[in-house]
Amino acid sequence: MHLKLKIVFAIALCLCGKYGNAQQDKIDSLKRLLLTVKNDSLKYEIMLQIGVAHEFIDYKVSRSMYDTVLFLAQRGKQTALEARALLQIGGLGFDHGDYPLAIKFYNRAAEKYSLLTEEKRALGLAAVYNNLGGILSLTNAWESAQKYYFKSLQEYEKLKDTTRMVTVYFNMAFVFSDMDEWNKSYEHMSKSFQLIQGSKNKSQNITACCRLATICFKTARLAEGLSYLKKADSLLILSHQNIDLIYYHHAYGEYFYSRKNFTSALNHHKLAYYHAIKWDDPYYIADESIEVGKDYLQLKQYDSTNIYFQKSYAVALRYNYKPKVLSSLTYLSDLEESKGDFRKAYAYKKKQAVFADSLVKEQNHYSILLMDEEFEAEKRSNEIKQLQKDKEIQSLSLKQKSTLNYFLFSSIAALLIVGFLIYRNLHHRHTLAKQQDDLHQQRIRELEKDKQLVAVDSMLKGQEEERSRMARDLHDGLGGMLSGVKLSLGAMKGNIILSEDNTRLFARVLDQLDHSINEMRRVAHNMMPEALVKLGLQQAIQDYCDSINESNKLLFKAQFYGLEKRLNTATEIVVYRIVQELLNNVVKHAHATEVFVQIMRHGKNLNITIEDNGIGFNVDGVDYKKSAGLSNVRSRVDYLKGQFDIKSTPGSGTSIHIECAVQDV
Repeated sequence: MHLKLKIVFAIALCLCGKYGNAQQDKIDSLKRLLLTVKNDSLKYEIMLQIGVAHEFIDYKVSRSMYDTVLFLAQRGKQTALEARALLQIGGLGFDHGDYPLAIKFYNRAAEKYSLLTEEKRALGLAAVYNNLGGILSLTNAWESAQKYYFKSLQEYEKLKDTTRMVTVYFNMAFVFSDMDEWNKSYEHMSKSFQLIQGSKNKSQNITACCRLATICFKTARLAEGLSYLKKADSLLILSHQNIDLIYYHHAYGEYFYSRKNFTSALNHHKLAYYHAIKWDDPYYIADESIEVGKDYLQLKQYDSTNIYFQKSYAVALRYNYKPKVLSSLTYLSDLEESKGDFRKAYAYKKKQAVFADSLVKEQNHYSILLMDEEFEAEKRSNEIKQLQKDKEIQSLSLKQKSTLNYFLFSSIAALLIVGFLIYRNLHHRHTLAKQQDDLHQQRIRELEKDKQLVAVDSMLKGQEEERSRMARDLHDGLGGMLSGVKLSLGAMKGNIILSEDNTRLFARVLDQLDHSINEMRRVAHNMMPEALVKLGLQQAIQDYCDSINESNKLLFKAQFYGLEKRLNTATEIVVYRIVQELLNNVVKHAHATEVFVQIMRHGKNLNITIEDNGIGFNVDGVDYKKSAGLSNVRSRVDYLKGQFDIKSTPGSGTSIHIECAVQDV
């Protein structure tokens, strides 16, 4: 990942980091703070931070905040603030894959930074050059990218800013990684690591260790790579940030992959993917999706491979990460070739070739755009110098103009401003009325949906209460009666003289009675397992898997993440029923030998994955109305406001993925 650099001034706001509370809470806090502060500089800083907080949530809000600060800076002739606003708008274009916009505003920012004092000038230009290098890297224009990274490095060397030099060397190492020049990548990453020595920034230390370890495994420096991983092990005790855990598990995944231990590699790459989701950065999600897919490919679990390669392709395409799009298409082609479907493999190769051609054209376009922007910047600089000379001449003549002209121009300007304010007020009223109408319609839809959810909630609660009542009746009522009958028959056996045949018959009756009592208890337990009520969802599902393992020639593997904290009772019951129904379907229909169950929780999101190596089926041919089991699962997923996805083909097993929202107790 090529790290983007921003210019951030110190401010006493603990709300603005990526590691605070929920993003919406930070936004609300910043908005409240904006209403209370009176200092203009602090107001502009808060507005910029609100824009940063919205960058991946609402592009329009983020852009609006930056444009407002830019307008105020231009009006107040605050060149430093104007440069920073231009840099932020360029960064917004960078994040959303709008590279022409980013190039345009980065060059405008460079013009403004060139007018500042030496320190601010160098700091701003270094950030601009680094980010332009990142854009060129993401279009595979590696030579041009290195040129801008080198220019950025020169500016930071003037400031002796080793912290940011670390980032630039890090990015230069990534360029050579993208080019498969791993020895060059090792050289630049080593420079980055040397600069970090003695730094108190634990996150930078962990990132450098893990990245250097990964490069070592790519260049057969196994012992050296392991030494960096051991150092990362000790540093990780002091940091639990998701970004650190991404690099940490990625490095371990690369180690096991190089040792051809693909199962261990998969476990670590999946953890890196899990933390990428928590970090909520699309580049890392796309990157780790490919790594997980590669592991599944080596394990010949083709359905799972396809899921993760397709996910990487979709994310890379959405955020315009062109090299990742090419990589995803390459791996999808390799997958279809491994499966023997050469027609699909050829289709992906053809798609990749078309995309590569468009990427070359885009590289040329951006190179021309950069040259045009640099030419225009120089042209504007000359025009500004000429205007300054003209202004000095005009200032002498302006003193000789009449007072009447001054008042005339002032009146026209005042009329224009009044007209603009009237238009803006009318436009604002129209927008406000439309927003109120939209909110009213949205509220109506929400009430209708809440009504449906209340009905479903009542139905599910009724079902579970009836299950619980029947379980108690079976266990306490019928179970007690059968146990009493067994005791009475046992007592009679010692007091009655029976023939040999009748003795065997009597023993068979007692044995059948034991089986009946055990079966009744099993049914009661399935209707409402004690582990679910007393120990929680994780233990209940584990017990259920263990019970099936004991009674079937079927191996269950279960993984749980983030379930240490209990969910509310209703949610745990619904999730348990979903998993129970899906596992019953596997036992009854899949003819599988292995089943993988994974339940991961991050924040208020719960992911359920169930995969088997059974006979599979045609998903398009499933009639949910006739399939009571799948229909029940879908209704319960809808109740949790979740998404239900089945991937299966005949003869290739089945993969089911569910994502839903949950709440704590």
